[in-house]
Amino acid sequence: MTTDTHTHSSKTPSSIVVAMSGGVDSSVAAYLLAKTKVETGVQLVGVSMQVWDYKKNSAENSRATCCSPADFCDARRVAATLDIPYYVVDFEETFQREVIQRFVESYQRGLTPNPCIDCNSKVKFRELRERAKGFGCSHVATGHYARITKSVAGFHLLRGRDLEKDQSYFLYTCRQEELEQTLFPVGDYTKPEIREIAREAGLLTADKPESQDICFVAGSVQDFVAKIGGRKPRGAFVTKDGAKLGEHDGIHRYTVGQRRGLNLGGSSEPLYVVDIDAASDRVIVGPRNDLKREGFLVEDMQWVNPELLRRMQDVDGGAGYEQELIVQVRSRHQGVRARMHVIDAQRCQISWCEDWAAVSPGQAAVMYDLKNEELLAGGRIAKE
Repeated sequence: MTTDTHTHSSKTPSSIVVAMSGGVDSSVAAYLLAKTKVETGVQLVGVSMQVWDYKKNSAENSRATCCSPADFCDARRVAATLDIPYYVVDFEETFQREVIQRFVESYQRGLTPNPCIDCNSKVKFRELRERAKGFGCSHVATGHYARITKSVAGFHLLRGRDLEKDQSYFLYTCRQEELEQTLFPVGDYTKPEIREIAREAGLLTADKPESQDICFVAGSVQDFVAKIGGRKPRGAFVTKDGAKLGEHDGIHRYTVGQRRGLNLGGSSEPLYVVDIDAASDRVIVGPRNDLKREGFLVEDMQWVNPELLRRMQDVDGGAGYEQELIVQVRSRHQGVRARMHVIDAQRCQISWCEDWAAVSPGQAAVMYDLKNEELLAGGRIAKE
């Protein structure tokens, strides 16, 4: 299968909106496309997305954020260097409803959300695409480290070539029609190569520091959730047998699999959060082995691979279909071999084959082929 991140579409893009966050990756994405502008005649429009009031939420001066007013200034200057038009669009209402609200409510229910996935699916690949149409643009390009290829069956989403920076995990909600109209110009490069390209091109973002994963949180996640959603009541740390070990300041401060920050002594081995009971505000703790599960349920499934998607669109919704694959359960997780058993088009059961990984309800479980290269499907880990 030949990888071509620029011309995978069935028709050559005539006009492209480039999402520009003000960082080096999106700057180089715009630069790579602008380099081909003369030969292809493609029209480019640089767009930054205003999704969060950084001044109001005290994050404007944080070097860890992205899409802040300072970042927009950088993006505007890069666009000027590349001689492409540049606009800032306001998606704050959508971001508040689809990302912030879901993020806070999930923590308050004892779940571990992944706001980057919601941002990609609800904002970057829905709202931005609609806005692109308003600009008369057929395609959207971003600085994600991922790749798209095309076969007879349809479009395939692959990990970025730089596995240390690969961001495909966050993109499992992309539909076939979105993949057809999306470009990932940096997906075939490593991060050092991207920085070198930026330096050679004279882009001011070449040596700009990395942004953090959760761009809208300037301090701790726990303090952010308490500020936006209100403090949850104090509760108890208990063992699986119900023995009380101490008290905590709210379940929103913990996630399944967490070891640090529990401040619980008196145990012969390290303690982990193994479950969270939101109804009673209890955080259940135990040794690492208590995290081990033979398998887990995944819901809200999204099928990315075109062959699998077609199978799930059958009358039976793919019920009973099984396949061995690699399952990744966190953004920094390498993935573990597992067997997927499809219940219906919306749900599947995952069973570990050999090794296992701790799973946090609310997080994404993303399935790759056995080469751990092509993203096949993904969904949310259910709380059972």
